[in-house]
Amino acid sequence: MAMERRLRTVHTTRAAVAALLLSAIAGSAEATPNMIRLGYPTCASCHLSPQGGGLLTNYGKGIDAAQTLRPEELKSSENPDSYRRLPYDMKFSLGVDRDPPSDSAYSFSSSIRAALAISHDQYVVYGLSVGSPSLARTNGKAGAVSAKMSRLYWLYQPRPGVSFTVGRDDLPSGIGSGGLAFARATTSPSVSSTPTQAKVFLWNKRWQVAAYGFGPDGNETAPRFEARGGGAVLGANVWKDRLVVGATTRASHADAYDRTNAGLFMRLGLTEHWGALLEHDVTARTTDKAEHLTHVAGHSEIFFVPFDWLQTAIAAEDLVTIGGGHTYRFSPSASIRLNRNVGVSFSTRDMYTDLPNGRSRTYSVAVSVKTVE
Repeated sequence: MAMERRLRTVHTTRAAVAALLLSAIAGSAEATPNMIRLGYPTCASCHLSPQGGGLLTNYGKGIDAAQTLRPEELKSSENPDSYRRLPYDMKFSLGVDRDPPSDSAYSFSSSIRAALAISHDQYVVYGLSVGSPSLARTNGKAGAVSAKMSRLYWLYQPRPGVSFTVGRDDLPSGIGSGGLAFARATTSPSVSSTPTQAKVFLWNKRWQVAAYGFGPDGNETAPRFEARGGGAVLGANVWKDRLVVGATTRASHADAYDRTNAGLFMRLGLTEHWGALLEHDVTARTTDKAEHLTHVAGHSEIFFVPFDWLQTAIAAEDLVTIGGGHTYRFSPSASIRLNRNVGVSFSTRDMYTDLPNGRSRTYSVAVSVKTVE
């Protein structure tokens, strides 16, 4: 039983690595939690959603255009209350992924996100992504073309520091969706990563609070995995807008398993060039077969940004199933923004398991072209 559980953990974690690569390539104008280094303790200044990772505000578009090898200064409206009726962003990416001695695999993805502004404080946000199958030189294609509606929600911000969201979106987390995403296939198998939910965000200069409830969205692999639950994220700005520490908690029920977890996180900007991102949590699951599983996951990252157009990071990620498998990976990465529309990213991922021949190394390169309006 222990060996079966260990093998299942390793296989699902490898699947999570592949899914994470595709989601990283498909992302567009994603949240960069390392902006804490410049004194941005929240995402609300640059993103329509205070959760981050979505469409940009007018101010955020200016920051986005300035952080490139060829910075631009966008024209701002003379009316501070003006807003774009249909803001959107689009991105097209070509990725190359190689796990020696295998052949290189090529993939193409595109995404578009748009929002319909009902008023200056209400938006309906929509996101769609399309991914190609992976193409190898000798093995042909693997997988199929995928099209997914990643987001569809109503956003209402009645006043600064208060926001409500209802619809499909990523669940709130401590350092963003990239933090513990690699562990999701093990800690939350077969459930949707963008469930239907209702969220409230409250924030000021010192505190950041998100509370939410969620339910099925139709993307679960089977009805028994339709989860319902709720959770919260609490963060405190404790040092000069450059250190946020906090806690997360979530509980859910599905016919396949019940799940509860709790964790801690930190976003730190020591200088305008470097800092650290940490998120660790413990998840307990009880399956419909009365099997009790405990998972401990962690993400520790040091980032260094020597120039606004060049961002580098080294991340160490760890996943342990008590009495089962142990997987960890080490991931150096770098991204270069040539101009407002073109970027190149490089990464290496060394993954280790506690099984014989349980080490793999993957090299990835992605070229992206985007537009933000």
